Amino acid sequence: MTESLIQDRWTNNISYRQLVISSCIGIVQMWWHPYIYDLKRLVPFLFLYNVFSVFFAYPAFYMELALGIVTKKGVLNCWDMAPVARGIGVAMIISCTFMALSLGAVSAWCLALVVHSIHSFLPWLHCASSAHPPCAARHRPLPKGSETPAQSFFFNFVLNLKRDGLQGGLGNVVSELTVYYVISWVLVYFVSCKRIYSYSKLVLFKDLIAFFVIVSSAAGVVRLKGSSRMFYECDWSVLYDGLQIWRDALEYCFVQMALSQGTLVMLGSYCPKQKHMLANTSMYAFAVSKLSCTASALILGAAHGALYKDYDNSTNIWKGSSSSLIIWADYVTRIPGSQFWSVLIFFTLFVLSISSTALLVQTIMSTFTGRLVRKITWAFLILICVLFCFIGIITLCTQGGMYILNFLMTWPVSKPRTPIAAFVAIVITYVYGQTTFCEDIYFAVGEYPCVFLRICWALAPVPLLIFFVSGIASWPLADIVAGWIPVMLTLVPVAVYMIFYLVFKFRVRNIVGTEK
Repeated sequence: MTESLIQDRWTNNISYRQLVISSCIGIVQMWWHPYIYDLKRLVPFLFLYNVFSVFFAYPAFYMELALGIVTKKGVLNCWDMAPVARGIGVAMIISCTFMALSLGAVSAWCLALVVHSIHSFLPWLHCASSAHPPCAARHRPLPKGSETPAQSFFFNFVLNLKRDGLQGGLGNVVSELTVYYVISWVLVYFVSCKRIYSYSKLVLFKDLIAFFVIVSSAAGVVRLKGSSRMFYECDWSVLYDGLQIWRDALEYCFVQMALSQGTLVMLGSYCPKQKHMLANTSMYAFAVSKLSCTASALILGAAHGALYKDYDNSTNIWKGSSSSLIIWADYVTRIPGSQFWSVLIFFTLFVLSISSTALLVQTIMSTFTGRLVRKITWAFLILICVLFCFIGIITLCTQGGMYILNFLMTWPVSKPRTPIAAFVAIVITYVYGQTTFCEDIYFAVGEYPCVFLRICWALAPVPLLIFFVSGIASWPLADIVAGWIPVMLTLVPVAVYMIFYLVFKFRVRNIVGTEK
């Protein structure tokens, strides 16, 4: 029988609960906002996101956490309860790997902005004469093809971005960004090497500074002219223009709550033997995650509205991974003490990205549970960090690295999560047995899942799979081949393990039947 990862590491449930809640207060909540670039769709998107979080994300969150608590095993071994589903654990680890690779690049970006903030004045306060395409000063219409000072600085002097996309390759490796990327992964190693129970000591600082930034920014952003633009400009008819915004909201609520990547299963396996804590912990984590994510999205939306006020017509903010950082950079230039707030905000984002990446690395490391492996865990950890660092340098730290990051977040990081969550619900509800699973939860923590959760577990797989399958037909033709490969790489292990298990099971049954 496989041992539990760590037995009774916490003497009380405060540290454990804090760690689970903190998994929903990370860089994703303050950085990855898919519709922050479009004020017409931002508020409807947030509405859908919160609705889907209640009916899909929260039940899945509870289920994954309970799966770790019941089995007391890692992401792969927890499926001993239903061997036909072992591929789900592999799919979660692959999803976790793509996420860790993506967040490593965000760490480097945030560290670069922290360093550039420590100047006599913020370098993106004014336009640089060498900027290309041209940078436009404020308080006048933004010419077509030009960029705001913050966007121009970030693209030209942080990313050294190729403007023609990935035509002609990734371009050269950006040396300054590479240094920041290596520093980020060195810090991830030192955080991860202390194991999960030591990581929890950093959680309180991370959460406090994150909420301080959110509260302070909320108080400052309401004073900006044009901050309410996202409310009176929002267009609710976008909800009827197709299912794309619905799919994006569904995928986002799964990414934002760390679902389908194995982290919650790992955290559940560390749960101390105390009663009546699963429901409360899940509810607190849900509430905190919605608060931090929605608040940061509204803050960025308000800052973007103020940017519209300056340029009258358009801000030319790009969709994707750069938009939030550019808006944060523009926001700090509008408030007193801009340098202090710039350092504080981007340092906070850097800390959040490092801690989120370290938690993902811990999830990957938790799959190595053998006694022999545990003796050389440090070697595996170094190998994993070096591999992530090498892959990131040759892809994400290049002049076309932003396009790679957008691709990762749009495809392998987001799209496989809904089918993985559907497979988890199907296996636990219809293969292992929902009643048996609920009884296991009762024996583990002394509570029985409520009717709402059990209904959601039974019904959720159908709409989740419908949303995923319907999205395949809507994918752009140019992206189908490139995007389909990593998505299928994530999901194929589920089918492969299932086929091999069924073939082996029927073969053994036939052999036994023949011998009789």
